[in-house]
This record gives sequence, structure tokens and C-alpha cells, in this order.
Amino acid sequence: MVSTKKRRRKGKVNRKLAAQESQERLVKILVGSARSDVYLMESSVRHIAKLSRRHRLAVPQTVRHLYCRNCLQPFRHGVNVRTRIHAGQRVVTCLSCKSVRRFGGGPKFHRKPR
Repeated sequence: MVSTKKRRRKGKVNRKLAAQESQERLVKILVGSARSDVYLMESSVRHIAKLSRRHRLAVPQTVRHLYCRNCLQPFRHGVNVRTRIHAGQRVVTCLSCKSVRRFGGGPKFHRKPR
């Protein structure tokens, strides 16, 4: 007779693996959609975010910069996103919801020594 703890643990591992595989498939769809099918991009971004929250998975680094975390709209440069470089930082403004994200640490003289 198998104890319930082992059965639960196995189910949890399988669930997480299935979620990671689904997330990888969605990333391929998002990156490979050639930015032509807007509905497919929006749907895959929503599903990636929902899957990541539900299963406590990190959003892959390659996809993290491709959509707005606030309104979950995929970035289409020149249409719904503005990108600027300011003091060594990449400042990305979503024109749908006006949220601003800053990537990079800025100029090196502003950084604190570790």
C-alpha cells in the first residue's frame, strides 16, 4: 500500500512539469507568431501570466520584456509601447495603460558598491 504523502508529492511534481511544458509551448507561440496575429499574441500572453501565477512559476526571461505586466498587452513597438533610454536605463511605457517599467541599473556612478 502506497502512502498518501508519496502520491500527493508525485502529483505535485507532475503538475509542475506539465505546467512548465505548457509554458514553453506558449512561449514558442508568442515568439514565433511573427507579430502578425494580434489575437494569438494577446491570448498567449494572458495564458502565460495565468499559468505562472497559478503554478508559482517564474515567467521566462525571454518573455518578461515582451508584454505589459499591468494590462497584459503584448508589446508592439510603434503601436502600443514607447521605449526610451534615459541615464543608462531602458524606460518602457505601455501606451494602453500608461504604466512605466525601467530595465537596467542606470549609469554606473549611481550604483551602490556591494
